[in-house]
Amino acid sequence: MMLFNRDRDRPWKFGLTTILFLILAFYVKAQNAYVAFLDSSVIDVVQKDQSNGRMLFWRGVATLMEPKMIIVWTVILAFLLWGFKFKIPAVWCLATLAGGDVVAYVVKDLVQRARPAGHLAIDNGYSFPSGHVFGTFLLMAMIWLILIPMIATPWRAWLVRLIVIVWIIMVMISRIYVGAHFPTDTIGALLLAYLWLQIAQGLYIRLAPVMKRWPLLTHSEL
Repeated sequence: MMLFNRDRDRPWKFGLTTILFLILAFYVKAQNAYVAFLDSSVIDVVQKDQSNGRMLFWRGVATLMEPKMIIVWTVILAFLLWGFKFKIPAVWCLATLAGGDVVAYVVKDLVQRARPAGHLAIDNGYSFPSGHVFGTFLLMAMIWLILIPMIATPWRAWLVRLIVIVWIIMVMISRIYVGAHFPTDTIGALLLAYLWLQIAQGLYIRLAPVMKRWPLLTHSEL
């Protein structure tokens, strides 16, 4: 049994997500007034009650999911999958993150959105989309698609799903709270990550049976 099944709705998911992302990226690039109003309104709410304790907490959340740490977590996940004979899924995880990082970098360079005023010096580079949120979504998607189906007890599986969703939202909030990103940066990151995930799943379905013939991957689960 293959990890991912063919999804007849994938073209619709891909197409709709692409349209939404391109529209958002266009308006962000054009510095649209409505986007600016939306961003400022959300920022006012998220940053309303700031304190040293809250700042420390949200910076901690962001640190756990910074791009370099996402690589570490993904390598650990791939190592565990490889050890349990899920070698092709392990390779897929690493390739999905690596390819996604390239896609996110290219988009950042194309849109070239400056970060919010007053952001921390450590948060350099362009702002759209959020690398933290992009990487977090991909890592959580790997957990959702590969690990959660292995949980035999339904209520435990749903509990983990809930934790995954809450964690993604917390990372989004953390990037806004510390002033590293605009809210639309985090939304754009979700759309782009989901878009890339659809491509990565489609590639897995096509390439996994071929990869299983490779000597190193012969005994891998699909």
